[in-house]
Amino acid sequence: MVQERVMGHEVPKPVQPVPPADPPVPSTGPIPVEEAPLDPRAIARASLDAARNASLWWTAGGVLLTLLVAFATGARAGAYTLAAVLAVCGVVRAVRPSPGPVAVSVRAKPLDLLLLFGAAASIGFLAHVLPGAG
Repeated sequence: MVQERVMGHEVPKPVQPVPPADPPVPSTGPIPVEEAPLDPRAIARASLDAARNASLWWTAGGVLLTLLVAFATGARAGAYTLAAVLAVCGVVRAVRPSPGPVAVSVRAKPLDLLLLFGAAASIGFLAHVLPGAG
């Protein structure tokens, strides 16, 4: 634009060379779930959409059942119920393919299973040795 004003006529702009297109990458088939790129925003939106995730409702129902049992019959029964809910969540996580239900799929599958079954066994053991409960 400055050259136009100085010289009085339009100066042709240099043409940018177009880089050659990259050769197509051959497809090796569908990408496994474990290797698919993750979009954290999509994961967060999906996990917060409780109306479409039945696993959130089932897990919340198990916790509510645990509270009702604990208040109605006592701490030992409530602890056994919580241990059972954790064990059921562990079984569901074990049998469902990855990525699994949103409510119980937090980490890698082996770590989820270790934590769910470990917590169920620990709470069940503590309920068993709870003093003063018959």
